[in-house]
Amino acid sequence: MRAIQVSTEVFAAIWKAQQEGEQSENAILARLLKVAPVAAPGSSGAAGFRDARYGIEFSEGFEIFRTYLGREHRAKATGGYWQLLKTGEKYPSLNELSRAIGTKTENAWANWFYIDANAHRAPISSLRDETKIIRRNRSKLTNITLDDLEL
Repeated sequence: MRAIQVSTEVFAAIWKAQQEGEQSENAILARLLKVAPVAAPGSSGAAGFRDARYGIEFSEGFEIFRTYLGREHRAKATGGYWQLLKTGEKYPSLNELSRAIGTKTENAWANWFYIDANAHRAPISSLRDETKIIRRNRSKLTNITLDDLEL
């Protein structure tokens, strides 16, 4: 995805042109400009949820789950959002979905799971394109004793 800058008036005009089922400026403009939507390889093109950052598309109805503070939470991919099944509320990102159940800063990709083709529980992080994951450089800690410090 690329970012573009538009005036407030143009932004308002884009959303004024919105039709039912269009959840983003990209969807509205693609229709207006007659650009065919691009589906991820192997996807059906259904709405579901698409995370362009990690190159992954979840089909419509794809269900994920997790346990947080002893309570199970479930969500499904629908219409470009993650929908929390208990409340019906929709969230535009996995991190916002996690915050909605009360978590703080965490790696949401490692804490939400799905049932794979072999009927096993697997983290949804296993579905991401590994080449698109940016890992932080973490410096190694060294053992320091009180004798090493000048007090």
